[in-house]
Amino acid sequence: MNLLKSVLTTAVLTGAALSAAAAPVTFDFYKLGRGVANGDFLPTDGISSTGGDLASSDVNNGTFNGDLTFTTGGLTAKATGTYFGSAAAAVVQDQEGGWTSTVGAGLGVYHIKPVDNSDDNITLGELLTITFNQTVNLSAIGLRADGHNITGWNTGDKFLLNGVQTALPDNVGSITGLNLTGTTFTFGFDPSQGLSAQFYLASMTVSAVPEGGLTLAMLGSSILGFTMLRRRFSK
Repeated sequence: MNLLKSVLTTAVLTGAALSAAAAPVTFDFYKLGRGVANGDFLPTDGISSTGGDLASSDVNNGTFNGDLTFTTGGLTAKATGTYFGSAAAAVVQDQEGGWTSTVGAGLGVYHIKPVDNSDDNITLGELLTITFNQTVNLSAIGLRADGHNITGWNTGDKFLLNGVQTALPDNVGSITGLNLTGTTFTFGFDPSQGLSAQFYLASMTVSAVPEGGLTLAMLGSSILGFTMLRRRFSK
């Protein structure tokens, strides 16, 4: 019995170690406008649109659908957009030729036909959804205001993170210390806010959650618990 307990405990510890081993990966959506040689972070797809932006569909000719796909660090993220729950929206990666760690844009949603250059952020009725190819832990996000900066929001402006009202990071530009696990994350405009609360998703920092490690840990915990319960009743 002691040997079984030792083996199962090892399995639990191994699973936990595997789960904690994944290094953080950052998707820097705001890096568009300087050129690939100067660090632009581009999707594997995307259609050129107004002003050097990349869109998920041919928005210049009135098509609003599709997704933008980004891959880095072994993870793939697909970005899609909706407008008041409709699929009639496109995702846009807005360019900023002078992007820095505090200047730039990122991902937004297009829904106005014909295309309106002012409709490239996330505003009333628009929802941006990011779906990963496996379970990840989201630890930080970067956001930018309508003016491609971190100072354009009014004090107290909010947005919706996974449907939960969350303060926009005025004068900071990022929200750290998150601990959200899943494959899908949503970023929406809070309808209770004014237009100063428009925003772009500038970045996401995530870590892969090794499903094998979690499964091993959960299986080991379950069997160990059953074994200990059985010993208790046998006494």
